[in-house]
Formats: sequence, structure tokens, C-alpha cells
Amino acid sequence: MADSLRWLDAKPRFEENCFAAIRDALQQLEGEAWPSLGALNQIASDQRLKNFRGMPLKFIGPSINDATPQHYETRIAETGQIATRENWHDLFNALQWLTFPKAKAAVSEMHTRLIAANDGEVKARSIPRDVLTLFDEGGIIIASTDPSLLDLIRQFQWRTLFVDRREDVKARMHFFLAGHSVLEKMLNPFIGITAKALLIDIPQSVDRKIVKRSMSAQILAFDAIVSEWLMNVDNLSTTRNLHPLPILGVPGWDVRNESAGFYDDNHYFRRGRVKSP
Repeated sequence: MADSLRWLDAKPRFEENCFAAIRDALQQLEGEAWPSLGALNQIASDQRLKNFRGMPLKFIGPSINDATPQHYETRIAETGQIATRENWHDLFNALQWLTFPKAKAAVSEMHTRLIAANDGEVKARSIPRDVLTLFDEGGIIIASTDPSLLDLIRQFQWRTLFVDRREDVKARMHFFLAGHSVLEKMLNPFIGITAKALLIDIPQSVDRKIVKRSMSAQILAFDAIVSEWLMNVDNLSTTRNLHPLPILGVPGWDVRNESAGFYDDNHYFRRGRVKSP
């Protein structure tokens, strides 16, 4: 289990490219002990982070407010309080709040609106809430100045994308892991890890401005774009608006993918959905 890998042991892993998006937040959590709620709250306060309704974010222990139970996402949307346990899953969730605050706020707000629209029903999750959860748990943001590269993801053309057009991928695509569950899995990566990609087609003129900025500034720009996407209920109409991506194939994310033969594993790099004739 990932929880067997504790904070100090995990630090070398955080230097790997797949953790690049959350690295700024990680670097603020110095010390040998497991990051405390106080440390997380200090970063949130310094960054003046708020939920969608403008309330300051606060990471709280899971026992707080048990006398008046609320749905997890509803509590965030209505109070700004994020229940956080001492485990990797919740820590990565906190790190994503510190990294993609607008996107995370959109997730909790849309969950809450959809629950309210369904008379408060939370057990039978709707398709729009499935889309929100898939992104929140297993999402990856992929932005590209070349629409044809994004099309290769939609078409499950992994060898063409990652082998034939590898240099284009390196030069014209940006990958940011945004799901806390998939980040947890990358502590102990295994063949089969797949993320759900939110694809962003951006013009080259915009991209040139973005790539000249720092990593944190790039993330702020994409965070705003993703937040807007998630707040549009039309985008939540089908889970197929998020595209499966075998993330160990991303150049620089696993040493094995330096060999073109790595992409011959059809069980991992699957052909995808095949329509009936």
C-alpha cells in the first residue's frame, strides 16, 4: 500500500516529472514529520485561497462537525472546510487544493448544485457527478498548441503519439496530473495506471506567452481554464468528455518508455472503444 511509504521515503519520488504540478506546494512542507493541518492551512492562508463562494479554505480533522454531518463536497462549498485525514489520499487532495484551487472549488460547487437539484440525494450519483469525480480522483490536464496531437489521444493512437511524434509531444504538449488518487498511485507506479484527460486546445500565440512563465504561473492559467470547463454543465453530460490516458507513456514520466517497444503492450496501451459495424 502507498501509505507504507512515509513522508521522508517519498521525498525522492517527488523529484520525478509526474509530480511537477504540485512541487511548489511540496517544497513549502519542509520538515521530517507528516505535514500537519496547521502547515497546510498556513499555505492556504498565505495564498488567500477560497472556495467558489468566497469563503477561506480550512483543512480540518475528520472528526470535526460529526454532530451535524454534511456531504463532503457540500461542506466545502458551504463552509470552506476540507476534511483531511493523515494518509496519502487526503494529503494529495490537499496538495491539489493548494495547486489547482479554482478547479477544485468548481468541483465542490458543481457537486453541491447537482445534489441540491436532485433533492439532496447523494447515494445515486448522476453522470455529471461521475465526470466531476473522475476528474477529481484521476484527472490529468493536457494542453497542446497542436490539435492533431490531442486527436491522437481521442483516437487511442498511442504509438503514433508517443513514438512517431515524440518530439512534437515534448515541444507542444503540457501534462499536469490533477487527480489525487492517481498521484497516490504514482508513488508506486505499476503498468495499468490510467488517468482521465481533460484536453485543452490552445493557440500557439497564447502558448508562447504561457511557456515563458514560471511553472506556477502556467498552472494558474490552466487552473482557470479547467475551472470554467467544469462549471459548464454541458461538459459534464458524458464521461467520454474525459479521455483515458496510460500515463506511464508520457515522455519523461517512466524510464521504460524511452524504448519504443514499451508501447507494444496492447493490454496497457489499448486500442480503446471500437464501434460496432
